[in-house]
Amino acid sequence: MRMTILIGLLLFLTACTSQLPKPFPFPQISLKDDMLIYNGIISGDGVLTAQRIARNSPTKITKLQITSPGGMIEPGIELGYFIKENNLDLIITQLCFSACANYLLPAARSITIKKDTLLGWHGGARQSNAIWKQSIPNSQWDDFYPYLERLRGKEYQFLQTMDVAINITTYGQTKLNTCQKSKQTLGWYYTLDDMKAMKLPPIKIEGGKLLESVMYQDEKVTVCLMPEIFNT
Repeated sequence: MRMTILIGLLLFLTACTSQLPKPFPFPQISLKDDMLIYNGIISGDGVLTAQRIARNSPTKITKLQITSPGGMIEPGIELGYFIKENNLDLIITQLCFSACANYLLPAARSITIKKDTLLGWHGGARQSNAIWKQSIPNSQWDDFYPYLERLRGKEYQFLQTMDVAINITTYGQTKLNTCQKSKQTLGWYYTLDDMKAMKLPPIKIEGGKLLESVMYQDEKVTVCLMPEIFNT
């Protein structure tokens, strides 16, 4: 649960203060031939650095390889737009959770998920106020709410532009057959059929299956498989 609280706190502090905590190291960002490699939390400075490295690359970037526990909504959306504008293939290694799944997958030309990798959704800007209040102090809610409404608008516009299911970030919280509550996981993932029905790009899962738990920077991330939503 620490990761859940930290990501919520990152969002809150971005909106309300001029300083950010540093619960995770700065992401590791590099180039390998025509591939941009991003390993770490999705943050504003991380995304700006990745974009600068890509712009300065002597070789046209065609792929983004990412390992990420998620991060901040606005930088995640901007990284998604960057992927879409550059028509990048997305390669996921080890972990793509929360903002990584929310905003990178819808934007990719294609998606390859490497063997022994966890993919998970965890909610988004448009999740319920009740869920947001679990990570935002009550005393600060009135200050945070206008910022949240702006985030919700940006997220809605992004998902609409990507032409994917608008509620892809929250089905695991709102559907009656959700597995997250019964299994007490941090997040959830969807069947391939449901991901196709939600109009995500073509997905290849190397090894044929996804992990449901993984350790990342001394934190355990857990997900469960949502029962099918669209093909029942």
